[in-house]
Amino acid sequence: MSVDPLSPFGRASKAPLAGRTILQIVPLRAAGGDERSTLAVAAALVEAGARALVASDPGELASEVQAVGGLHLPFPASNKNPLAMALNVRRLARVLESERVDLVHARSRAAAWVALGACRRLKLPLVTAIPGEGPASMPRSSFEAAVGDGDFVVASSQFAGERSGEIFPAALSRLRIVRPGLDIARLGPDGVSRQRVATAREGWGAPPHERVVLAPARLTPSRGHKIVIEAAALLTEKGLSDIRFVLAGEATKSSLARELDAFAQARGVKAMVARVGAPSDRPAAFVGASVAVFAASEAEGIGRIAIEAAAMGALTVVADVGPAREIVFAPPQAPAEQRTGWIVPPGDAAALAAAIESALMLGASAREAIRRRSRGRIAELYSLERMKRDMLSVYAEALQARGP
Repeated sequence: MSVDPLSPFGRASKAPLAGRTILQIVPLRAAGGDERSTLAVAAALVEAGARALVASDPGELASEVQAVGGLHLPFPASNKNPLAMALNVRRLARVLESERVDLVHARSRAAAWVALGACRRLKLPLVTAIPGEGPASMPRSSFEAAVGDGDFVVASSQFAGERSGEIFPAALSRLRIVRPGLDIARLGPDGVSRQRVATAREGWGAPPHERVVLAPARLTPSRGHKIVIEAAALLTEKGLSDIRFVLAGEATKSSLARELDAFAQARGVKAMVARVGAPSDRPAAFVGASVAVFAASEAEGIGRIAIEAAAMGALTVVADVGPAREIVFAPPQAPAEQRTGWIVPPGDAAALAAAIESALMLGASAREAIRRRSRGRIAELYSLERMKRDMLSVYAEALQARGP
């Protein structure tokens, strides 16, 4: 990795992070989002001349941290037992002293509570991370409030930052936006083979002539699958044909899956709605689909997968919740000639159907122009290099604020 993208973070003696020891504490999660960010930041710290430590539960992360030049420290970061967490404060304090840590970055609520206690004892700067799209209600305990007590508080979107500012008004001046970092090169549509696309479409039961409207989200009531089915019915009533709606996600409850099947049957679109598991090859899925739809009714439903869809240049339709307006640029917030996708009111099947129809009816040149602008916007806001640079900037600012 070149040092240039991380400028001014180099290995020179006066570089802000050179010679510093930074510890990230993160619980292991099945989704892998925080792990990827943790590893990328650890690699960036090493490249900047810092010592990168990662404290987490024993697991595969240990070898990956070592592979990027960092040091993994086994630590029960996922433990939420109150007594164990109180003991972990002392345990972490001992680690910070013995490793001569200069700054701690806690990447979860539990980690923030433990790290806050340890850092206060040792008078070390602490960076905390707001989970997801921010809290929806006031914290009910010091455990929930700890994420707002860092010297600097990181949010993953402007929306999450504003939402968190309402809950933690005292932290407003300490809030910083560090958006998720995607490997944009890996998400380039040109790198997806025809065979991969064909395999994805075969899994949906979509013949070559059918256009696919893909809704890649777990089957939960808040992800808007009923709205997608209703939009399918409205488009069918208008005479649109050769369209397959693919609901691609695991069902949290089998009863919900049966409910969606029954609703599609009742609306007369059962034959054109395919309910399948989450795509194993998301880049191929986005290339194989004509439109990608995210119809969530809650902020948490518009996240990393929507960003990946836009990065792939998929014609993306998102409900206006959470960070939707950061991912997609669309009228009336943007001029029509700068459109990168479509934003619709949540729960509005007619608006969703109209947006899908608009995307499907585009000519080749207009379609390609939107895809190109979408890829460009995501590359600007969500690149891995930008995420690393922004996070290291927060570390440098926190260290500077504490003084030598």
